[in-house]
Amino acid sequence: MPAVIFSIIAFGLLILAAPIFLAIITATFISFDLFAPPIPSMVLPQRMIDGVNRFALVAIPLFIFAADVISRGQIGKRLVALTEATMGHITGGVAIATAGACAIFGAMSGIGPAAVVSIGPIVYPSLVQQGYSKGFAVGLILSASTIAMLIPPGIAMILYSIETNNSVGAMFIAGLSTGILLTLVLALYSYAYAKVKGIGRAPKVSWAGRMRALRRAGWALGLPVIVLGGIYSGAATPTEAAAFACVYAIFVETLIYRQLRVRDLFKVSAASAQTIAVLLILIASGTVMTYFMTLMQYPAQISQAIGGFPPVMLLAMINVSFLIAGMFIDPNSAIIVLAPLIYQSAMSAGIDPIHLGAVIVVNVAIGMVTPPFGLNLFIGMTTFRIGYFDAVKGVMPFVLLMIVVLLLVTYIPGIALFLL
Repeated sequence: MPAVIFSIIAFGLLILAAPIFLAIITATFISFDLFAPPIPSMVLPQRMIDGVNRFALVAIPLFIFAADVISRGQIGKRLVALTEATMGHITGGVAIATAGACAIFGAMSGIGPAAVVSIGPIVYPSLVQQGYSKGFAVGLILSASTIAMLIPPGIAMILYSIETNNSVGAMFIAGLSTGILLTLVLALYSYAYAKVKGIGRAPKVSWAGRMRALRRAGWALGLPVIVLGGIYSGAATPTEAAAFACVYAIFVETLIYRQLRVRDLFKVSAASAQTIAVLLILIASGTVMTYFMTLMQYPAQISQAIGGFPPVMLLAMINVSFLIAGMFIDPNSAIIVLAPLIYQSAMSAGIDPIHLGAVIVVNVAIGMVTPPFGLNLFIGMTTFRIGYFDAVKGVMPFVLLMIVVLLLVTYIPGIALFLL
């Protein structure tokens, strides 16, 4: 009965267009009042504060700010120029360069939509001019941008680690191999598409031209090298690496490339603050919801109900749940709401927690491009000035490819774990 009342209130508010955090908080507070044991009135606000008062969480707003600085500067443009100069002359080279640029951008930002607005406007005209259909170009950009969620420092991986008390560093390592796999799959599809459609190649850039592109992108390439190198070498924690990413991005964009002025950083900060505020209040509301579910013993009940399922079947159920959730809510909300519910059941079934995290992050990455409410679809509509159904039609072949990657990661755990 408590779960039914909670669901009715939460979904009712969502239908009325209430923000998801407000729906969660309202449903939780009412359910506490009706069903939970009596507790002091300050416990719930304290739980919400505790939910965002974690050191590991500091990395998220820092990486968001760094991504906003990068998306408004020259770093993305120079990365695209380098990848096109290196791979543009091979079959499918411009498309392969797009996937590679999104992967590199992801290693600097960790946020998929940032890649759409930073990389997309640069590569979209090149793809169309080269002979790719507009649908293919849009689908490739929107799907390749989700690589940023898998390649460290993906925000979704940090969230999963916080919600389940797992190592952020271990999740980053698992995400790296998973992100590389998705990049390779998109690159192979781009090659096959260009081969079948007979799309011509871009003019081959001389070695001198490639070296010029490399020199121009040198400072841009320094960011992922130093951030990831610091994390994997143990020289820096993810939070320290995030702080360095902010300082480095500001230094490069304001003093080296001179794309941003110091006064522009206030506008960037304001935009980042809006994103960060929404995310933090969502985490706070998810924390108090998880507290209510724990008191009502829902995770234990779910674990008992599906405890007899073998891991293969349980992973299939988890995939279906997250894929459906991804169609309607944003990735962060899906992780905050669903991960605590299924985590105990997965651990009881003997599923590795880092493998589970990789599976969940791939799922929510797919949710970014799946209709009806995939976030990247709407960002793509605005960025490329196309209709909703055109965006959906463009991404569907890539959604199928991403599902193939999901199945590989789900049932071959070594893909995510072999670097650990």
